[in-house]
Amino acid sequence: MSSFKDIHHQRISHMTGSKSTTMTESDEVLPKTPNDKEAFARLLWINQCYEAMPSSSKMVVFDQGLLMHKAFNGLLAQSTRHVLLSDPDFGGKLDGILSVTDFIKVMLKIYRERTKCEKESTELDMTQIANEEIGNLSIRQYRELVKKEGNLRPLVSVDASGSLLDAACILAEHRVHRIPVIDPLDGSALFILTHKRILKFLWLFGKHLAPLEYLHKSPKELGIGTWSGIRVVFPDTQLVDCLDILLNKGVSGLPVVERETFKVVDMYSRFDAVGIALENRLDITVKEALAFKSQGGPMKNDERVVSVRDNESFWKAVNVLVDHNVHRLCAVNEHGGIEGVISLSDVINFMVVQPGSHLRNITAPKKHWARHHTGDMNDKELREILLTNAANFEHESSNSSSPSNSALPSNQNSYSKPPTHHH
Repeated sequence: MSSFKDIHHQRISHMTGSKSTTMTESDEVLPKTPNDKEAFARLLWINQCYEAMPSSSKMVVFDQGLLMHKAFNGLLAQSTRHVLLSDPDFGGKLDGILSVTDFIKVMLKIYRERTKCEKESTELDMTQIANEEIGNLSIRQYRELVKKEGNLRPLVSVDASGSLLDAACILAEHRVHRIPVIDPLDGSALFILTHKRILKFLWLFGKHLAPLEYLHKSPKELGIGTWSGIRVVFPDTQLVDCLDILLNKGVSGLPVVERETFKVVDMYSRFDAVGIALENRLDITVKEALAFKSQGGPMKNDERVVSVRDNESFWKAVNVLVDHNVHRLCAVNEHGGIEGVISLSDVINFMVVQPGSHLRNITAPKKHWARHHTGDMNDKELREILLTNAANFEHESSNSSSPSNSALPSNQNSYSKPPTHHH
């Protein structure tokens, strides 16, 4: 009997080999033309969510009865961007996510209320959240307040047996960055599927497809990313203003640029607010906040700025995103000035959501290399298949990854970029 690893390599060999004279199931994935924009969508279409499950991951779940200040302490302790929420009144059913966005909302609310009453002191001490009214609310009570404001989002999830294409489309439809993958039998969460994980899957298995012409065009030519009206902050921007943009302007990360040249010197994201909270203050500039961007201490500029030239290929940008494991990258000109911002959601939407959403209503062909079962396998057998699949996924990824030769400007050293910024 062939091992799962043998079957896995048979899949790769089949996808990279020449097409047979008769139509086979995996032929559905192979590009039909040199410019076939559906190829990556079809790859996700025939693969189920469980096939992207990591061999090891962390999933944190909080009871909704937990007080808010304790929840945020837990968020800091776990160094995570989000936690799942369970409701003990309904048997521990998962019904929400508490994220860094909630963290920023609470920080800004406490900061502004305190500065309004005590103008002589603007320091926000996170240890005092417990003494604030909102800090003493339970997560459930906090969510009720958010619901009254009309801002409570229902938990969206995807079945483990659902297609990865379905998951990508759901992420796009709900404008979220992550989605729990649910066990169809008991309703428990197996893992959190993110844009990062989907792109890694596409990069790993998609590069075995025949070369596609459009991959060699620049993101700007293809209309991928933001190339006008780019929201930026300056080193001397107040951190409170920066967090306000992150919270209310629909962006999760902001390029930090020099005021005169618009040269990119850093990137500030929502998650970075967690780090600065450890310093117990918001009354500082973005430059001061960046000194504590990493809990391990200040970082070098070339570790912070992940970028590509604005004229480099789309596939190069994909490789940089995967190699550096980041949520977004800057497209810069020859002087290091900001020209565009390309996010994971921009890439996923272009590669699979836009060209392949119509496939969701069509039954995907069965894969000859997939081990099919009728549901009579025991838990041990199923667990072994899932773990083996995940291990091989990680193994192939580490072996296939090659050192990036990305043009990452080292030492790259308001609020919307004006139409021109050249000096």
